[in-house]
Amino acid sequence: MVAVNRRGSWEMKDDLEFLRLWDLYSPLLTATQREITNLYFNCDLSLGEIAEEKGVSRQSVSDCLQKCRKQLEGYESKLGFLKTVNQLQEEIERLKK
Repeated sequence: MVAVNRRGSWEMKDDLEFLRLWDLYSPLLTATQREITNLYFNCDLSLGEIAEEKGVSRQSVSDCLQKCRKQLEGYESKLGFLKTVNQLQEEIERLKK
């Protein structure tokens, strides 16, 4: 069972997937998108805290996070780096046995 975290709409498994995509593709995001996602996931700030710091609405922060997720998923769909990394990790584990 996957628990919903304090953020409400994001599930932990989604956070992990997002962060793996972010690690690979964040250089392709804008500086603002990288900053907001970093504050949300790595600094664990709430939407309201980020909105206050950036001088924007909570909805703007939420929209940015949703847009980033879609962009990162789109990059993965086209480039497939995460899929390749996962396959390589599985092969390494298989060879260790």
